[in-house]
Order: sequence, then structure tokens, then C-alpha cells
Amino acid sequence: MIDPALHSELRERFNPDGSPLRRHQLLMLDMLKKIDRLCRDNGITYWLSSGTCIGALRHGGFIPWDDDVDIEMFEPDFKRLRRLMMDYSGDDLVWQDSSTDYEYVQPFAKIRDTHTEICELENADRNYKYRGAFIDVFVLRPSSSLKLYEFGGKFQQLFFYRTQRLENRFLRRSVLSFSRVFVSRMVFPLLNYIGMVGSNGQFRHRLGTNFTKARSMEDIKSTRLVEFEDTVLPVPVNAENYLRKIYGNYESLPDLDNITPHITEIKYF
Repeated sequence: MIDPALHSELRERFNPDGSPLRRHQLLMLDMLKKIDRLCRDNGITYWLSSGTCIGALRHGGFIPWDDDVDIEMFEPDFKRLRRLMMDYSGDDLVWQDSSTDYEYVQPFAKIRDTHTEICELENADRNYKYRGAFIDVFVLRPSSSLKLYEFGGKFQQLFFYRTQRLENRFLRRSVLSFSRVFVSRMVFPLLNYIGMVGSNGQFRHRLGTNFTKARSMEDIKSTRLVEFEDTVLPVPVNAENYLRKIYGNYESLPDLDNITPHITEIKYF
């Protein structure tokens, strides 16, 4: 945990109370609490991941300049959460993947707030049906090969990300349809199967992401609760090792003059 005085200084610089970023963080915190309750009530194991996990351990909450939330889980829990969200009766959250939003091209899911609209960096979400504040939900699969994941990421960029930028809607959707059949139902399943051989306790995100660092079973075999803002939320049981393997010295602050936000605008309804 960083020094309280430095934490206060960072909060004042990046996300003071009442600022647009702080308002956005508190909305995501409310979303996290709802997801946490849903997971606990249904025996689903998940944990704060990536920068959100760094925030929990280093700042006791959000990294002061952070404008998104990441969680991870194993595939069986991911499938259970998806089923629950597809049957979710509230009007505040919605599950987003390619089955609920045809234009959505990411290999991970998002849980979106339905009462906001954001604009991501470079307007990357401009064709999406759901554009509210979000929490990224990553699924982990056994993997022994980094090369396969680098290859999968290039495929994803070639077939999906570039297709997403086509202005002609008919052409864009036609290429997306072909890509999903060829890449998602043929190429990626084969690569996943090959990658599982000899995984030896290593897990990675679903093929197609650019987040290729392996997670070790010894670090994520269970979770523990830590303080996060005004609540407690789960992180990997060996969260410190988990983060060092991904980021190295995660306790050090980055160059604060080169912070790039993911979100450029947010509207509330």
C-alpha cells in the first residue's frame, strides 16, 4: 500500500471528489458490488484482475487515474455468470458479447450499465449496441503456448478489429459473419485444443486478446478478500505473485505525465 500522503496527492491530482472521473469510478464500484453479490449468491468464483487488482493492493481501491474495471474467472464460472446475466431481470445491467450485440468483436465479455453512454479512445465502440460504462469479464483457459496466443491476437486484429472500422454496414456485417464462422468456430477452437496440451497449470485469456501473460494455478487456485474503496472484494490468493509475473514491480508508479485514459466522454441518462 502506498503512503497515505502520496495517495491523497494522487487523488487530488487525478480523481478528486466530484470530478467526472471520480463519478465514473463510483458508478463502476456500484456495478462491481452488484456483480459481487450475484456471484456470491450463486457460488461463482471471480477476482479483481490486472489494473483493478493493482489498485486494490497498492491504493486500497481504484488507481486514481483508472477508468475501467477488469475481473477474471475460470471458464465454468464464466459460463454460469453468462447464463445468470442473460436471465437478469434488472434494467440497470446488461451482458455484452457477440450473441447480444452483433457488432461486438472482443474475445471477452463486458457487463454494461444501461443508464450511461461512453465514448472509448479512438471511438473504438462506435458500432456497438451497448455503450454504457462497463466491467470487462475475462475467461481463463489452460494454455502452454505463448506463440499461439500472439498468433491469435494477430488474427483477431486482422478479421475483427479492422472489420469493425468499415463504414459500410452491410459489408462490415458480411465480413464479420464470415470471420466468426472461420476464425471463432474453426481456427480458434483448434488452436485452443493445441494450446491446452502440456499447459501444466498455466492459464491465459481466451485467444484473440493482446493480454498474453500466463497466470499460474498456484496463484489463482483460490481467492482472498481485500479492501477496495468502501467494501471488500476478492483478489487471487497469491495476488502479489500474480501481479509480479504480469507487470514486474507493480508497486512502482508509472510516469504520471504519460497517463492515457481509455474513455474520452461519458453521458448519464
